[in-house]
This record gives sequence, structure tokens and C-alpha cells, in this order.
Amino acid sequence: MKPVEKFLEVHSQLTRRFFIGIGTVGLASLAARRAAVRADEFAPELIESVSKLESFMTPLDKFNDVSRGSPVPHSLTDEKRIEAGLTRETWRLDVISDPDHPAKIGHPLTMANDTALDFKGLMTLADTCAVRFSKTMTCLNIGCPLGTGVWEGVPLRDVVWKTKPTENLRRLFYYGFHNNEPKQMFRSSLPIGRVLEDPGDIPPVILCYKLNGQWLSPERGGPVRIVVPEAYGFKSIKWLTHLVLTNLAVANDTYIDGNNDVDSPLKTFAATLSMPKEVDSNRSIPVTGYAQVGISGLSKVQVSVCLKGTEPPDDPMFLTAD
Repeated sequence: MKPVEKFLEVHSQLTRRFFIGIGTVGLASLAARRAAVRADEFAPELIESVSKLESFMTPLDKFNDVSRGSPVPHSLTDEKRIEAGLTRETWRLDVISDPDHPAKIGHPLTMANDTALDFKGLMTLADTCAVRFSKTMTCLNIGCPLGTGVWEGVPLRDVVWKTKPTENLRRLFYYGFHNNEPKQMFRSSLPIGRVLEDPGDIPPVILCYKLNGQWLSPERGGPVRIVVPEAYGFKSIKWLTHLVLTNLAVANDTYIDGNNDVDSPLKTFAATLSMPKEVDSNRSIPVTGYAQVGISGLSKVQVSVCLKGTEPPDDPMFLTAD
């Protein structure tokens, strides 16, 4: 099955359980969006194509997975996950200063000193500062979204402040469980300014523990992962175990070795889901698609129709086309 076909199939399988799970407010919001365009406003040729489209929200068991590791952490036995600290009862988070580029902090949180943040402590923070937002998780190197859901967690800055930082703090990098093999470590990083403040109306970076109202599963990076609202998936590290406060001025993400722009926010793009191979003359042409809306926003999607071989030259955006 092609990625686009799989994407379309996933998004045509919303269940009653999902609508119950997102609650009345979420349901009303989705219903309002669907009511904005009535079925009888479509051309007859388009009704069948549109009937196959559903909400952009993805059921939990339909998210695509690009997890790393050998073995992949979510494939560990229950016993091994307990041993690795990958259950809510055993999870601990070290928040420390970078030994190579130290930031000055007054209260590191470490397992060695029995001060590491545990899940109970995270839930105590959640009592007063939990946030939720919808986000499409998408990979830098994959052309289709992995899934869209409502992510819930505690702002990352609330945990950073618990270490009482005072100076020489320019960046934060973080990583998760990697089978205790340094070569398997996958880490990402953020400028400390993005951690402590939120640009525009973008939600905060969070320590995430729920997706669509359910505890984060091991497949989705549970018990706790990072979620960066405006970024590609490699910034949202799974199976989180360490936050490192550093005076390093540049990114040190794992992906930086792959010739990637590791601080780039999500890009806006549109792609086709369905289009007929043959159409009778003088009839409407049903075309459906989706758009990933990045930080630049989206005002419209344009379609141009022309005879094969008559495409405007050097005009990939169809700026000179009808």
C-alpha cells in the first residue's frame, strides 16, 4: 500500500470511542468544521470522493511508527521496561548541567542524589500547569504525516526552573532510553529561549504523558516524551530520560550529521489524496488532498488544469497559469 493510500485509509476509520474520548468541546469543534461545508454544496462528481474523507484526528492504533533502537524500546518485555524505567511507576528524569559546557544551576535533579523527577512529581506539576494542544507528528524525511492528535503535558520550562539556573545557560539538549548503548543514543536540542518563552500563539514545549486523553503508550514514546509543537518529529524525543542544560551555543542533535536543518520549523505543503485517471469532457473533476500547515500558515490551495505538455515553463507554482 502506498503511503498516501495508507494515510487516506487511516483517516477514514474514526471510531465512536475516539469521539467520546476527546470530549464535548473537541467534538463540537470537529462538528463545526464539518458543518462549514455541506454535502449538497459539492458538485455531484465530488460527493463520493469527499465521503471517504474524515476528521484529521488519528485513532491511537493507526499512528505510523518510525521508532529507533535495536531492540526498539517499545518492543521490550514488561519486565525489561520496568528495569529500564519505562513505566509510570519506575520512570525517572535526570536534569543536569552539561559537564563539557556547564550551565550554572543550583539544584540538579539526579537519580544518584535521589532528587530525579518521577512520574508522581510530574503529575503534581500537571495539577496546576498542564496544557493540551493538537499537533501533526511528521518526520523530516517522510512525505506523509505520521498522525495527528491532542497531546497533553507539562511545560518543559517548569521542570527547568526546578533546577534553579542562574547563568551560562544557552541551550538544552535531551535524550531518551537507548538500550544503554551510546551508539544508539538519539538526542535533540532547543535554544533555551524557546524553552522558556513561546513565540506568538505557539503552545509551549511539553513533557508529554497523554495522547488523545489516554496515557502515552510505549509505541508513542511513553511514559514521557518531549513534544515540540512547531517542529518535526525528531525534536520530540521518545522515552525521555535526560535533560542536559548547557552553555553550548549550537545545536548538537543526532540529525545534524545528516546534513539536516535541525532548527527548522514545520513547512507548509499540500498533497493530492485522490484524482480520477479519466474524466468525461465538460464534467467536474473531483480532486481531494490534504495540507500540512507549518509555521508560515496557509491561506489557500490552488489547482491548475492544462493539457499535458503545455505546462507553463519554469513556473512550478503556476503563477502564470489559469
